[in-house]
Amino acid sequence: MVSALKNCDVVISGGGVPGLCLAALLADIGLDIVVLDPHLPTRIKDIRPDGRTAALMAGSVNILRAAGAWELCEPHGSALNTLRIIESASARADFRADDIGLPYFGINMQNNLQRAALYEVILKKKNITFLCPAMLKDFTTDDVGVSVTINENGKEQILRTRLLVGADGRNSAVRAQAGIEVRDHDYGQMAITCIINHSKPHDNISTEFHRPGGPFTIVPLPGNQSSIVWVEYTADADAFLKLRRDDFERALQDRTENLVGRIEMVTPPEAWPLKSLHAKSLIAPRLALIAEAAHVLHPLGAQGLNLSLRDAATLAEEIADAARSGLDIGSHATLHRYEFRRRADIQTRLMGTDGLNRMVSNNIGLLRTLRSIGLKTIDAIEPLRRFAMNEGVVPGYDDSRLSRGENL
Repeated sequence: MVSALKNCDVVISGGGVPGLCLAALLADIGLDIVVLDPHLPTRIKDIRPDGRTAALMAGSVNILRAAGAWELCEPHGSALNTLRIIESASARADFRADDIGLPYFGINMQNNLQRAALYEVILKKKNITFLCPAMLKDFTTDDVGVSVTINENGKEQILRTRLLVGADGRNSAVRAQAGIEVRDHDYGQMAITCIINHSKPHDNISTEFHRPGGPFTIVPLPGNQSSIVWVEYTADADAFLKLRRDDFERALQDRTENLVGRIEMVTPPEAWPLKSLHAKSLIAPRLALIAEAAHVLHPLGAQGLNLSLRDAATLAEEIADAARSGLDIGSHATLHRYEFRRRADIQTRLMGTDGLNRMVSNNIGLLRTLRSIGLKTIDAIEPLRRFAMNEGVVPGYDDSRLSRGENL
């Protein structure tokens, strides 16, 4: 038996960081929001170490601050003041945030901390209903709204809403049911992550080694602790993951080149296959896609979550502007403005991370030489250094006022 639930303004399918962030932002302008997710977030007091981390750039920090979550996140992050790239013994470069007038390139922290912090925020919002475990089953769209059938803990209910947002990940059910096609590419690589303790301080330096299978990166966390992002060809990654703990630690120790001293794993290694994905459209009638429902990037450059948070911020701005003007928040005009504003940023990041990975993840002699020459050239020419650093952390195509620290 299917029962009807109250009407709402926005249904967000997916309670990850971008979905919860969007909900928190929209709640502050008085909209009635329903969030669906199959997995209950962990409360922040119950968070345990987890190898999946993200380096949040200044714009993302501003977005989380606007959502009310940054004060809870901040104590758990470590600033990245210097980005060190090591191509070979003779080719390395340090890029310092203060060279471009920034206090840091990013703040690195566990992904689950951000989700937990946002969950604490939405629990205090009376106009957000968080349904869990709940999943979207199907939906139908008409001229004035969307009827969304959900399965909540084995019981089917119908939500009536003005706008449906797909924030449900790379295998998005919202995207699939809307008939939005994707372009995707399998890199034949896996990302291995874990957290390590180390005997030497990291000095807030994020170090990226370029290796044939992909980059190996040591990313600072609070104290003498760092997260590891180790990209390898799939067959090699599978072999490493089968090693005993001691043998795996020795492999890690070798790849760190003792820059942070003696290491010890805090969390067991996790791994996932690396793919890129790009939805051919970000919108459909009364529907918008954000985050990994819209795009999946290679982790090189730490762009993924930052790009996703810019999606949430831009969509929130367009919805807020429409609502304040008395316009339809789910109209084609509102959603078209969102898509138009996001296209260039998404395309640039997809192309950039894909191109960088193709350049870095190989052992071809000519390309290795070109990489070394290129790194030395960027390091030696100050305007080029500044451009590379600025574009990496302050994207030229990001026009979000929330990213700039302004009000919604």
